[in-house]
Amino acid sequence: MQAIAFLSASGGVGKTTIAAHLAHRFLNEGRRVLMVDLDPSAGLSTALLGEAGVAQLEERRRTVGDALLRFLRGEDVELADYAVTAKLGIYKVDLVPSGDSLSDAMGLAWYSGSRPSPERLLRQFLERSGAASWDVVVLDTLPFYERRYTLTAIYAADKIIVVTHPYGAEPFRVRRMYNKIAEIVETGADLKAKVLINKVDGSTKEGREAFKIVERSLNLPRFQTIINQRVAYSRVPAMGYLDDRKAREEVESLHREVKEWLSVELNVY
Repeated sequence: MQAIAFLSASGGVGKTTIAAHLAHRFLNEGRRVLMVDLDPSAGLSTALLGEAGVAQLEERRRTVGDALLRFLRGEDVELADYAVTAKLGIYKVDLVPSGDSLSDAMGLAWYSGSRPSPERLLRQFLERSGAASWDVVVLDTLPFYERRYTLTAIYAADKIIVVTHPYGAEPFRVRRMYNKIAEIVETGADLKAKVLINKVDGSTKEGREAFKIVERSLNLPRFQTIINQRVAYSRVPAMGYLDDRKAREEVESLHREVKEWLSVELNVY
């Protein structure tokens, strides 16, 4: 099992969309994929299941927050009991949905004083709840303004994809996020993270100079693949990018880079 966390410094950079497209590529090659929605607003869950589907699972207490609350109480939890099937194009992906109870679980872990290392909660949960049954686990988190979620995902992940774009103050927000993480995490976050430049508009100066802008702002490893702004990427879960040749080439290129990167073993924590 390899866990990939998708992080961002702020909202609206396309993090969840990129996570869904990479999950689709892994499904396409026959890998078993689990997506875990780590955002209480349930953006990923809603995109794949619809509002009514998410509300029903919240009512039945079958969300990641409910599973974590049981885990925090010392109960044995099987992740498979909380995973539901969702469509990604022609494939089926396993999803552990989110909801309001995730805020309760994170608050209990971080502020009750009952756990000496709350940032390791998700890693311990995945290790003990059967996540190894999947080949790839995709963690989609809140932006960094909720640092508990970012730090929890960092400790749980084998690799981290930081999604950004070259416009406005966004690259500097990413640098600030990294600096803050470096103050808290003793070592390793920069070693297992790469920056993905997303939502690029080639008709703009910033779009044409995306690499330069990001390199000037961030002294961090980055993917060579750039994801451009395309309507096709918004067609989730239908995965409309398959009907757009350029979009398909971008996603396939990113997938190749990620696969090569995952093949490098790195034990940091």
